Amino acid sequence: MGNDVCALVRRDHDDIDRAFSAMIDPATPPKELSNLLEILRLALAVHSAAEAKVLDLLIARAEGPRSLPSLVSQSRLEHVAQRAAADALVRLRPASIGWYEHAIELRVLVLEHAMRADQMRWRVLEHVSPALHGMLGSEYATERLRVLASTSPLAIAHQREHAIPVN
Repeated sequence: MGNDVCALVRRDHDDIDRAFSAMIDPATPPKELSNLLEILRLALAVHSAAEAKVLDLLIARAEGPRSLPSLVSQSRLEHVAQRAAADALVRLRPASIGWYEHAIELRVLVLEHAMRADQMRWRVLEHVSPALHGMLGSEYATERLRVLASTSPLAIAHQREHAIPVN
């Protein structure tokens, strides 16, 4: 079947949760929390872009269920809420009580989203051919790489090197 889109999405959700585990672990040095948050924000951006791409393809090519557009809309709103909560966390002092409370609230948002994604998997898979399922997995992996490449420090440095100087 090639790339299993559901397994790739689940892996992203698990990776994001591992970042949260480190962020809320009292043994994590406070100096590392800002770096972990940046990693988490990047992971959320990469995941939400890849998932949005695949869900658009799914709506365009799959036959049913009728609730699919609503499920896709809900997923998009959840990603927007997650990114907004992560952006708000940046404005708090790492290792403060408020920072930890907000990090835990964000983790709950992400875990609830992951749970709904697992439920959606079973509702959708019965409407997707093996060929489409494999294509969705490939598209998910490709979109993840595209977003990572466009946000990597090397890509940003390369863009700056080739920018037209302003006189």
